[in-house]
Amino acid sequence: MVLLVFSLLIAAAVGVGAYAMWSQTATEKSPVAVRLRELRALYPSTGRPGYGEKPPFLLAFIAKLGGFLPAKEGRDALRTGLVRAGFRGSQAVLVFLGSKIVFACLLPIVWIAYGTLTGHSVGNVLFFTVLWAFAGFYVPTFFIGWRQRNRTADIISALPDALDLMVVCVESGLGMTAALQRVSSEMRTVSTAMSEEFALVHQQMQTGVSRADSLRNLAVRTDADDVYALVAMLIQTDRLGTSVATALRAHAEGMRVKRRQRAEQLARKAAVKLAFPLVFLVLPALLIVILGPAAIQLMKALNPH
Repeated sequence: MVLLVFSLLIAAAVGVGAYAMWSQTATEKSPVAVRLRELRALYPSTGRPGYGEKPPFLLAFIAKLGGFLPAKEGRDALRTGLVRAGFRGSQAVLVFLGSKIVFACLLPIVWIAYGTLTGHSVGNVLFFTVLWAFAGFYVPTFFIGWRQRNRTADIISALPDALDLMVVCVESGLGMTAALQRVSSEMRTVSTAMSEEFALVHQQMQTGVSRADSLRNLAVRTDADDVYALVAMLIQTDRLGTSVATALRAHAEGMRVKRRQRAEQLARKAAVKLAFPLVFLVLPALLIVILGPAAIQLMKALNPH
C-alpha cells in the first residue's frame, strides 16, 4: 500500500513536470509577445530579477504549479503581503502558491521514502504523510510572515537615520524628489529595504504619480506605524505649504527619541526574559553542583551501613 501511494505521488510529480516543460517550450503565436521578446533581448533589464526579466526555469515551473490553486478572490491580499515581504515580481503570487504545492508534495514524499526504508508501520506512515502534507502547505506562509516582520523591523530601525539624511538634503536646497533619491542611494549599505522603498517612491514621482499617492503607497507597502506617521506629516506639510525642512527636523527628533525608548524597553524586558532560564535551568544545576557533595556525605553519615 505504501509503495503504491509512493508510486502514484512520483507519477503525479513527473506528469506535472512534463506539462510545465511542455508549456515552457511551446511557441508563442502572438506577434506582440514575439516583439517584446526581441526588445528584451536587445535591451536587457539591469534591475533585480522579477522586475521585467524572464524568471528562471525553476521559478517558472513553480509559478505554473501555482496556477492550479483557485485563489483568484484573494490574489490582491496575497500580492499586498508579498510586497510587504519584499517580493514585487509579476509572478510572485503564482510562485508563492506553487511553492505551497511543492512543499505539500515534497515533504510527504521524503517521509514516505524514509518510513519505507526504516520499516515503519503503514498506519504510522499514512498518518505522518498527511501531517507533513498539511505542514508543508503552510511552510511558505510562515516564511512570508517571518520575512514581513524582519523587513518591517529593519525599516523601523533605519527610519531615523534616513530622516536625518533627508533633513540634511532638504536644508541644503534639494527638493523632496531629489532628497528621496539621494537618501535611497546613501541608505543602500545600511538598510536595503529602506533604500528600495525610497527608490520606489522616487520612481513613482518621476513617472507622474502625485506625491501624496506615492507616499501613501509607501505606507501601505511597509505597513509600519512610524512610516504612516511620516507619510501623514509630509502630506499635511505639502497641503499647508509649511517648511518641509522644519517639519522633517522635528519629526526626526521624535523618531530618535522613540528609537531610544524602544531600546530602553528591550533592555528592561531582558531581566524578565532571563528569569525563566535562570530559575529552571541554571539554578537547579548550580544547586546540584554545590549541594550534591554535601548531600552525599550527609547520606553516608546517616546510613553507615
